[in-house]
Amino acid sequence: MDIPKDHIPKFLIAIVVFIVIALAITNGKESFEVDFSFTLTPHEEILIDENEEETNEENAVTTPTTTTTTATEEPAPATVSSSACYPSLSGKKDTRYNGIILNWTTCSNEDFQFYKLVKSSLNSNPSYPSDPVILSSSNRSASSYIDQTVTRATTYYYKVCVVQRLNNVSCSNVVSVSY
Repeated sequence: MDIPKDHIPKFLIAIVVFIVIALAITNGKESFEVDFSFTLTPHEEILIDENEEETNEENAVTTPTTTTTTATEEPAPATVSSSACYPSLSGKKDTRYNGIILNWTTCSNEDFQFYKLVKSSLNSNPSYPSDPVILSSSNRSASSYIDQTVTRATTYYYKVCVVQRLNNVSCSNVVSVSY
């Protein structure tokens, strides 16, 4: 049965796109781009011409049949922003606050969910979620943190990661600061 493209139910397209994105995430992709959008209207009718043939014994008359399916409204599928958010991180020792001050550029991406600030004194390239998270913030405008859990004569490595909808994660540069 051939179905014209304009008759493919939009919710099926959303399911296929979701599966492709889920596969990209599970295969370790750090970022990807998807550029699409659509709206499924409640009770949108989708006509499918099944071209079933019924034959008359002698005249061989073809009678096409048409089936009408009514789509019920589901929550709108998540749309994925076409651009990942890679913050820029800087840090320095600050004796006034007895700690290390970390600053990063904010994410204006509409799919933003969390900042995750990771820290390590052993791993020179900390990663999320492998290394300890010292800050988890859903405040999109958050742009700094003072780490006061430091000891003298130790070098610390930091990275800030942005978690977006569908768990798309993008991370900053690594900053190393000796205290």
